[in-house]
Amino acid sequence: MSKFLIPVYKKVGPVFVKGKGSFLWDKDGNRYLDLFPGWGVSILGHCHPEIVRVINEQSKDLIHLPNNLFHPWQDALAEKLVEKAFKSKVFFGNSGTEAVEAAIKFSRLYGRKNNRYEIITMKDSFHGRTFGSLSATGQSKYKKAFKPVLPGFVEAFFNDFGDFRKKVTKKTVGVMLELIQGEGGVNIATPEYVVKLRQFCTKNDLLFIADEVQTGMGRTSKLFCYQNYDIEPDIMLLSKGLGAGFPVSAILVKNDIADVMKPGMHASTFGGNPLASRVGLEVLDLIKRERVLFNVKRMGNYLIKELLRLKEKFSLIKDVRSMGLMAGVELFSEAQPLFEEALREKLIINCTHQNVLRIMPALNVKKDELDLGLDILKSIFEKLC
Repeated sequence: MSKFLIPVYKKVGPVFVKGKGSFLWDKDGNRYLDLFPGWGVSILGHCHPEIVRVINEQSKDLIHLPNNLFHPWQDALAEKLVEKAFKSKVFFGNSGTEAVEAAIKFSRLYGRKNNRYEIITMKDSFHGRTFGSLSATGQSKYKKAFKPVLPGFVEAFFNDFGDFRKKVTKKTVGVMLELIQGEGGVNIATPEYVVKLRQFCTKNDLLFIADEVQTGMGRTSKLFCYQNYDIEPDIMLLSKGLGAGFPVSAILVKNDIADVMKPGMHASTFGGNPLASRVGLEVLDLIKRERVLFNVKRMGNYLIKELLRLKEKFSLIKDVRSMGLMAGVELFSEAQPLFEEALREKLIINCTHQNVLRIMPALNVKKDELDLGLDILKSIFEKLC
């Protein structure tokens, strides 16, 4: 533990100094298989050569520019995102929590005409660590030390349209939904639930805000997770995979809603700078050029099949949930010991919601890499069971 860092992270394992694809190396030269690269950020693996090339090229020309001046890459990235998503306008920031904060401000502005400001979020949701996004998060463990949190958020049960309907009042302006709750345990929204929410929001002039910070950019085999449900959100939030390791976020807001935000009402010093925008464009191009979405579908199907085999074999596994390359293995016991044992066996995964192992490999992961990780998991279950 460093005596110079504020200890907000529980750091584990060795000191890593190098990454390539789905592997990391520590300072002693030991190799680790990383099936949770950068908390789901490094969707193209560590140090993809084309991302490295673009960073090097752009950093020689122009790294940063204030947002009151033009550069070509920001508008190009916004146009590409709109082209692949829905008719909208884009605001760029640096992180997922910033995108959430912007969505809250858009919601407040949109609801001002009839004094609506409450956003319904879901129990077990996670929307970020800054104060607005923390207040929106549906997990008390993250909020209790900072109470009182901001008013204006009401929690409903996930996948329960009836409970959502009960929580709607004259003050409700919208709903913010993770289509897959990552930090909440890899809980997947049902198609029936999502369609009912979308229809209700349309009928009652409520904003449907899709938090795709974790599910966006190909994680579920569609570029955006909402495309699995045959609906469109009014607002979509992106980050993590958008920069494939470089910090960038985006909020896409449908045109008629975007116009409520006027000059001077919102800003981000670093958001959408030349370097971040150029990287985001390259990520989108690589997803297409390297047929990443096809790989996600193929490897995702393989991963869930093999995880279900583990479930049949080991009674410690309660459930397996997955969409694309976003998988959760729910246990009948605490998951932390298995996470720690995996790290000792040189496999990096994640433990969330106390009893869920989360696996989110790079979207270009290879079958032999998944097999290596599955073999390590199998040996760990054999040892602990």
